[in-house]
Amino acid sequence: MVIGLDVGGTNIKGVLMNGNKIIAKIKVATKSRTDKKILINQIFDCINILKGGAQKIEKIGIGIAGPIDFKKQLILNPPNLIALKGLKLSKTIQDKFGIKTIIEHDVNCFVLAEAVLGAGKKYESVFGITLGTGVGGGMVINKKIYHGAHGSSGEIGHITIEKNGRKCKCGNKGCLEPYICDTGIKQTAKQIFKKQIDSLRIIDDSAKRGDRRAIKLYEIIGKYLGIGLANIIDTINPGVIIIGGGIMRAGKFILEPARKEMRKNILSQGAKKTKVLKSKLGKFAGAIGATLITS
Repeated sequence: MVIGLDVGGTNIKGVLMNGNKIIAKIKVATKSRTDKKILINQIFDCINILKGGAQKIEKIGIGIAGPIDFKKQLILNPPNLIALKGLKLSKTIQDKFGIKTIIEHDVNCFVLAEAVLGAGKKYESVFGITLGTGVGGGMVINKKIYHGAHGSSGEIGHITIEKNGRKCKCGNKGCLEPYICDTGIKQTAKQIFKKQIDSLRIIDDSAKRGDRRAIKLYEIIGKYLGIGLANIIDTINPGVIIIGGGIMRAGKFILEPARKEMRKNILSQGAKKTKVLKSKLGKFAGAIGATLITS
């Protein structure tokens, strides 16, 4: 049996898997982003809960929200989990439980899960995107994560789509992320609704009721996403692109304009047929993918 955790700034999600079957799962609110002791102890608690009465745990996989050095198994500078900065978390867990542990970027875990067990399992090359607090991307080829020469493959959120556009958390201007992440959508929503929108669920519900302002908002977001998708396809030409994350609750309201804008901007006629699919595995995809990491 294998344990997988998806450790984020908001929640920690975990699964215990036997082969491709989920035996147990857990989702808890992250107690602290800044206190190292509190966060590590919470990770230990989650592992203990998932272990339960299992006789043998073969491996623990951990997906981390933020940049990591996979080769060194080192967490670098995660903006939403600063308590873990500079930590070799896999070693910390191995020392505690005596179980082989591997860490990986959380989006890579998401893409791996979808490529092996989800919407992308029929494809040789899969690019995945998560839309939420930030915008993450990752690539899986022949069921293996592609890290790139320096481990930074897939950073779709930081391609430039508007010169001198919105300020991004990375320090640059005009990145894709500040237009299609949750705070970016709320910023655009304020311009359209002429008031502050505190929850994207309000916009989702309004769109489903046929509210033209909500539908217009998602058309704008979809067009920005479509530009990003076209860039991915023109650059690496994956077999399929799979999109997940909380923002995908909006479903067709974002996907349809995104696909339309994508096809408009792609150079190759053949590549215009590239499928863009919604995640199949849902909110536990990252934790499932963490069980599939290999060193």
